[in-house]
Amino acid sequence: MASSRKVPHDTIIDPNVDADAPDADGHGLTPNAEVGLDDGNEAPAAGGTRPEGAAEGTDETPERGPDPLIGALVAGRFRIEKQLGEGGIGRVYRAIQQQLGRPVALKLLHPELSRRKDIVMRFEREARAASRLSHPGSVMVFDFGTWNDQLFLAMELIDGPSLAEVIERDFPLPASRVVDIATQLCDALDVAHAQGLLHRDLKPENILVARAMDGREQIKVCDYGLAFLTDEDGMKQGARLTKEGTIAGTPAFMAPEQILNRPLDARTDLYALGCVIYEMLCGSPPFLGDAPMEVLTKQLYDEPDPPSKRTRHPIPRELEQVVLWPLQKAPGNRPQSASELRAALLRAMDTPSRRVGRPTGEDVQSFFDRERRADAAGFLPVTSRTSSDLMPAGHMVLVIEPDDVLFDRSATAVLRSQGALVRTSSQLEPPGLAEAVVIDVRKDAPAGVSAIGAARATFGNAVIIVVGPDEDFTSMTRALELQIADYIPESLLPSLPRKLHRAVERTRKAKP
Repeated sequence: MASSRKVPHDTIIDPNVDADAPDADGHGLTPNAEVGLDDGNEAPAAGGTRPEGAAEGTDETPERGPDPLIGALVAGRFRIEKQLGEGGIGRVYRAIQQQLGRPVALKLLHPELSRRKDIVMRFEREARAASRLSHPGSVMVFDFGTWNDQLFLAMELIDGPSLAEVIERDFPLPASRVVDIATQLCDALDVAHAQGLLHRDLKPENILVARAMDGREQIKVCDYGLAFLTDEDGMKQGARLTKEGTIAGTPAFMAPEQILNRPLDARTDLYALGCVIYEMLCGSPPFLGDAPMEVLTKQLYDEPDPPSKRTRHPIPRELEQVVLWPLQKAPGNRPQSASELRAALLRAMDTPSRRVGRPTGEDVQSFFDRERRADAAGFLPVTSRTSSDLMPAGHMVLVIEPDDVLFDRSATAVLRSQGALVRTSSQLEPPGLAEAVVIDVRKDAPAGVSAIGAARATFGNAVIIVVGPDEDFTSMTRALELQIADYIPESLLPSLPRKLHRAVERTRKAKP
């Protein structure tokens, strides 16, 4: 049975920067990786003459295909045989390391991008990060450098599909297979974390599934393009490559602290691993949405359904509980190391009863205490949905929005349609008896977000909700850092009454 795997898995890096702009701090929105290809690699220029050095070291030239680099000898060492994949800013090829006769995966970046400092730093960071690892669960890096004004990276060539392809092809995966893959991933991450290395973009597309000599599946983690070194040098490097107020990662696999641009550690990778394990069990990650912003919001505020609720296939109860553990909002409530998670996974499969079914009420309370978990993570929690959440119950709301906003697309219209008592203003003013303040920043997000601090001082303890543009991840991150109750992207404006009502009710309950 195949899995219908339609989830937003693109990697986000500083979406407010034009990907084609020279010397920008970010890399734009980039598509997913193919085999061994970092998310963010575009093809070298097509057409033209044979690259310099293509005939070095041989009397014969392999037959050329449409790509003029087929048959080229890169850096005098790697003969290109065929293209394996293509991404945003480069291509990856199968090549032969001439001196050793060893097949490799050779990544080449566009010459123009090799002149961008941010791209060069990111590329070199990936090479250095991966070269630090020597473990069967991580793709090995053999060599990297520059050839004909193009950066290249020679890596271990893996003969096998990505885990994303395995899930698509083989779903549902037996629990024993899921645990085998998950424990191998724990082993690989444990070694990386011991060397102070965080992956930061772990997802099924970045995990390759090969076959060991004994025929069993061998997992290989690749694409350390967003990797982060947690030692002193790595911290300085990370600061240079990620602007304040921006986020980097893949929405469906990002931990709350990553979305909020807070300090990361090994537990951030474990959250992503929890999402990967969840997808192996259910066919999709814990949180889905029509747009990345919707997924990011769910990562911050929603709780994952128990896997047994998302699939009809039997899941051992103990395994289900362990899978939910790394998905805790607060890092302190997750496993503290990959080895701790690995041990829990193995214990779950060794439990004699191997009970199958949904968790008990006590189990759910233990794993879904969102108030405690969200508070520990440092942001406002969201209570579970009930029918009473659907109406604002006559709340008095002050809406601050531009004069020229279209009424049918305004927060005022949406709230009044649900019975809220609304008064509007185009500037900050004391809220009077208003319990909540809605600030519309869609026309000028940077200026609007900058005004949130002043709004907080003016409105005191009133609930503040921001309505902003879709896909503006920087504005969302900065607004949430200012401890607003919620950020509503324009496409989710109809949910404003429900979310406002829930936020006001939380505030009421918190009052002595």
